[in-house]
Amino acid sequence: RATATATARRRAMSAALAETIARDAADGRAGEYDLAGFGEAWVDALVDAAFATPTRAKGGFYASCKFIVGGGKKTRAKYDDELVKHLTAALRARGFEDDRGASACEACQGTYKYQHDTDKDLKYLHVFPRVTHEAEGGEAAAAAGGTQSPEYRACACDLEEFERLVEMYCPSFSQKRALLRRMKVMEHALGALEQKVIAMESLNDREQTMYDSMVEVAAKIEFLQQALDDMIKKGRLTKGEQGEIVEDLELKLEDLNLMVNEANEEGKPKRAEMLESKKEIVVKKIDSVRAKPPIVYTVPHERELLDLKKELNSLKKIAAQSKGKLMSGADAAKCANIPKLEERIANLENSEEKGWYEDECRALLFPPVAEKKAPAKAKASGAKTNSGWLTKAAKGGSRGGGGSAKASSTRGPSNPFAMLGDD
Repeated sequence: RATATATARRRAMSAALAETIARDAADGRAGEYDLAGFGEAWVDALVDAAFATPTRAKGGFYASCKFIVGGGKKTRAKYDDELVKHLTAALRARGFEDDRGASACEACQGTYKYQHDTDKDLKYLHVFPRVTHEAEGGEAAAAAGGTQSPEYRACACDLEEFERLVEMYCPSFSQKRALLRRMKVMEHALGALEQKVIAMESLNDREQTMYDSMVEVAAKIEFLQQALDDMIKKGRLTKGEQGEIVEDLELKLEDLNLMVNEANEEGKPKRAEMLESKKEIVVKKIDSVRAKPPIVYTVPHERELLDLKKELNSLKKIAAQSKGKLMSGADAAKCANIPKLEERIANLENSEEKGWYEDECRALLFPPVAEKKAPAKAKASGAKTNSGWLTKAAKGGSRGGGGSAKASSTRGPSNPFAMLGDD
């Protein structure tokens, strides 16, 4: 009877918190939730109730759940010592992934990240659940984004066309990973539609269109995952991508160290040995990533954009300094060019040469370039050596070719990146 009472209490507590999370998402609020007193069974029940299926959210809102999972000396007694372990295990069992760079956005649905706030001396686990926006035309379909989005286009074509699109529009590791995250969200949305069909529930027009158009999604996801693994092995990573991957691997290493200690404390030598072997693999991966020289991608029209933005900022400064006063004829003539400069910059930045998610991944792909480096510019016009990779701008300022002859003969727009070197 005591066991039954405890089980009922656990379910009630977990269900109550899950309802609070659901209300916050529906109202468009990012919530903070204290898991003091929650044990493994309670956590599992909570995750099952709150995140086993996509969360209904206010239109355009992507939910963020901030769980307090520990703290310093004053608060640590309130929390299970293994709360983070239990919570992350429950999330992983339901398809969530660890992502230290995650945020409340479409691309990061189905992820979580750990944070230790040293100012407040509290430990958090941020969870970014998969959401549905029913107001936008159907629960599952809304989770998948618009029909004109790159991920929808990728899911709707056949596998051969998909591989061509990935080569053309997602040549970098970061872009492939951004596409993979979104396609996993679409895969879950498609699964929700399949469950509705099995339950003999009717689909609205948008859901029906999505259900009929999605093809070979699992095979495409597998292709992307393999492509990402190959890029890591072959060193096809920028310096920013290398740093992010090393951070992710080091976090896994920390988790494995904790698990090894737990296995030793519990007297499980075989499990500890197995975990130690996994640690060795992770360490080798870290060493392998660090040992390879980073590649460098070239931004199309990069020098022209820098010059235009410099000129635009200079003219805006002149206009601001006038503060409504009468400008000289020369200054007025210069400032009259501001709209033209802004239009030219917008055209270059929104060129068809841009790949999918390029703006989102820009910080990892392109190192900042100093505004004044005339000698470097002259040097780059020939061949510039960077950690063993040659970078050369193609004619017209676009990223040069590096793809296969077959790909270049079938493409419309040019490859948005110079894929440097041969494997």
